[in-house]
Amino acid sequence: MRLGVAVPCYNGEAFLGMTLESLLAQNRPPDEIVVVDDGSRDGSRQVAGQFGTVRLLMHQVNAGLAAARNTALAAMDCDIILYIDADAPADPTLVETVLAGFVSDDVVGVGGQGIEANVHTLADRWRSLHAVQSHGQRALERCEYLFGLCMAYRCAALMKVGGFSSLFRTNAEDMDVGFRLTAAGGRLRYEPSARVYHQKRDDEASLVRAMQAWYYWAYVARAINRRQPWRLWAGTVRRAPVELLADLLLRHNAGLAQLGLRVAAAKLVGLCLAAADCQAGVPGRVWHQRRE
Repeated sequence: MRLGVAVPCYNGEAFLGMTLESLLAQNRPPDEIVVVDDGSRDGSRQVAGQFGTVRLLMHQVNAGLAAARNTALAAMDCDIILYIDADAPADPTLVETVLAGFVSDDVVGVGGQGIEANVHTLADRWRSLHAVQSHGQRALERCEYLFGLCMAYRCAALMKVGGFSSLFRTNAEDMDVGFRLTAAGGRLRYEPSARVYHQKRDDEASLVRAMQAWYYWAYVARAINRRQPWRLWAGTVRRAPVELLADLLLRHNAGLAQLGLRVAAAKLVGLCLAAADCQAGVPGRVWHQRRE
């Protein structure tokens, strides 16, 4: 099977070069590598241009993550498309591990996990403990969705469900497409040995904003696909005290615990806003208004 790697990029200059180097050093080289620059205002295009075998596709204005993924899907000539984030260098075995996961025709997607590689601030540590993009350390023969920083799909299956929804500009496009693929009868497999090394850096304010956005868009994805959005409320209420006690009693870190309370509040605000927007029939209204 031909496998192509697509790297959506928006202002990813800091880590894009490292990520592309990791793709060129794969044990099983990809058949094609494409960077989709989604209207970056930094030097991302120049970085991509330094790699002669990497094809650069460009959006003149920022169209959002789902649109960048769809641009790659439409332009690439491959059977399997592997998406990784611009700030997520790949383990040398990533491509061969992902390909090995397509064990039968009903498997339409195979995904892995992100290892948090930059843990310098209090916010980075909280994220590495409580917001890891992973389904755990055991392989799953079936899962609801794959994590966007490391996910591969059969191109034909993606096209059959219409690709990624442009509603999801920044978050939860991975959840939404996973729900639609599984509703169409496909199977998604999770393989923890498929790894990328996430380079994201946060301060407390950026972490709180990110978690509110995650939960807003996760609620929207579950609501429009009728996938029990109430589970997000239940999970937040259940996990918050457990994380608080672990940070206080096991890690003896009051700063982590205080940050966890701020994050839990932000999650609940995101869920309330999303529930109101979905009830009003205008999912995404809050975030789209913020961009205007």
